[in-house]
Amino acid sequence: MTPPGGRRAPRVRLDSGRRVVLAAALLVVAATVFRGWQLQGVWFFYDDLYFIQRAVETPLTAAYLVEPYNGHLMPAGHLLTWVNAAIDPTEFAWPAAEILLGFLVYGAVTARLFLRLFGRSWPTLVPLTVALFTPFLLPATMWWAAAVNQVPMLIALVLATTAWVEYLRAPRVRQLVATLAWLALGLLFVERTLLGLPMLWLLALLYFTSGPLPVRLRELVSRYWRAMVAQGAFVGAYLVVYVAWAANFDARSVTNRPLFGVLHDLVGTAFGSAATGGPLRWHVSEVTQSETDPTQVMLALSWLVVLVVMVSSALTRRRGLRAWLIPLTTLLANVALVSISRAIYFGDEIALDLRFQTESALTWPLAIGLAFLPLLGARESSEPREEAPWTPTSRSWVLVGCLAFVALATVSTARYPLRNLTTTSPERYFSNLDAALAEQPDRPLLNRTVPTWLWAPLAYPTNDYEHMFAMLGRELDLRDIATDEVWVVDDTGNLRVADLDVTRRQARGPGDDGCFGHAGAGRSTWLLDGPVIGPAWYVRLRYTSPADTDAVITVADRDNKISLAAGSHEVLLPGPAADAYNGISLTLPLGAEDVCLRDLAVGEITPAD
Repeated sequence: MTPPGGRRAPRVRLDSGRRVVLAAALLVVAATVFRGWQLQGVWFFYDDLYFIQRAVETPLTAAYLVEPYNGHLMPAGHLLTWVNAAIDPTEFAWPAAEILLGFLVYGAVTARLFLRLFGRSWPTLVPLTVALFTPFLLPATMWWAAAVNQVPMLIALVLATTAWVEYLRAPRVRQLVATLAWLALGLLFVERTLLGLPMLWLLALLYFTSGPLPVRLRELVSRYWRAMVAQGAFVGAYLVVYVAWAANFDARSVTNRPLFGVLHDLVGTAFGSAATGGPLRWHVSEVTQSETDPTQVMLALSWLVVLVVMVSSALTRRRGLRAWLIPLTTLLANVALVSISRAIYFGDEIALDLRFQTESALTWPLAIGLAFLPLLGARESSEPREEAPWTPTSRSWVLVGCLAFVALATVSTARYPLRNLTTTSPERYFSNLDAALAEQPDRPLLNRTVPTWLWAPLAYPTNDYEHMFAMLGRELDLRDIATDEVWVVDDTGNLRVADLDVTRRQARGPGDDGCFGHAGAGRSTWLLDGPVIGPAWYVRLRYTSPADTDAVITVADRDNKISLAAGSHEVLLPGPAADAYNGISLTLPLGAEDVCLRDLAVGEITPAD
């Protein structure tokens, strides 16, 4: 319809650059919605529960913040976890919102970085799509223990890279200070932020110098020596702090470094499958890691795509091949770190967990951009070969590739184990337990350890009821030694009467009076029908006492003070042993009347049906 005056209103049209920026913003929003979808059904898991336990049981002090965890120095991560636990330790909505907010910030700053590196052109959206939807981000955007460190680390690395490239283009103190400030922010969350430094200097060496390698190195020193001195001092100061506070292994003492096994798993399988949107299939290991488990066909096809992309960058671009040194360097650094730490204790299979190469979420798409697109303001960068017979960057190839990548990433995300926990769901376990404790608050609980899929058995005593159930905020009647009926929590989080799966009994059978023996004043030892060794055993003594009597039961040289109540009862107590024992002693005070011992058994605690 023509407006009064007979002239149409002018149509507002965005120029190409603004449309690209708008499209990048829409990609970031879509990816954030995608990450919100992937968080559906996710709750705290494994290390998260220990983090919450510490936050609930420990006041907010400097010592709490700087206490290392498995070699990680993460004061800001501890602080954020403590704040969440202070609000509600069982509510995952707060961590989920923080993960989404962190991802939104990561997406926004990554979009800004790529637009500044490669310009406001449509091809820039290709590496951005990979950076936003990549499966490399799955652990860091679903598991709080990884997210609280690695999402801030990625944000810091992106911002540091942005400032660093500005410094390389025109060295100024302000950009150098900004680079160090962003790195410092990342180091407040995790020391792995230092892995970004090789990426920064490779950018300088490969794209902001020229000539043979010796000439490049001399130019690097002469042009950027201030940055070398500043970053060297910065890293040196941090390492002094890290070694003093957090280093908990000595690589020199390791005689069996599973280097090649880790290289095969971390690079060959995990990276090779996730780089193209895989792995499509996952495996949960015995140490509860969510590990890539691609089929051989999928892995072979994925590596074929990766190699085609790399080779095409060499055949169709000048200076395209050098870009792949950036992800390769970071991958090899992670291989070395995993080899001298986690893999020593858990095997090289642990490297199949993508959280040990989260940096690939940045370095892989960055390399794709550097391999095929010109880097603005660089001395040297990728440019098309005029003699190339074909190009992989035609619009149809790129569009199909991006859609295929997002589709594969979506399938991989939908199948990620943390979204599909059933019998090993911590949320179900704690929900059932909280309801049971609310309904039966006075039940005495034997202070057992939780299932191994909930928290590590080697972390004892942090895996017992006293510590693990602190997050529920309930007063519990916990007992190490119990008389008569006592309760335990089964694998579904429900309360059950404790039963004993008997393995050993007293060597002597009962007499006519139903007693296999009578214990009088002083110490008496009663033999079992076989030896006992191991950490998980419990001892059950059934007895009849004429009066209340204090007593000591000695199991494997460990004295347990108990009270024998008058009448017929049973007492249950721990019976672990590092060395085998085949007898149990009972000591009664002087003047005590004889106690009828009706049954003595050793076995494992099980929930009664």
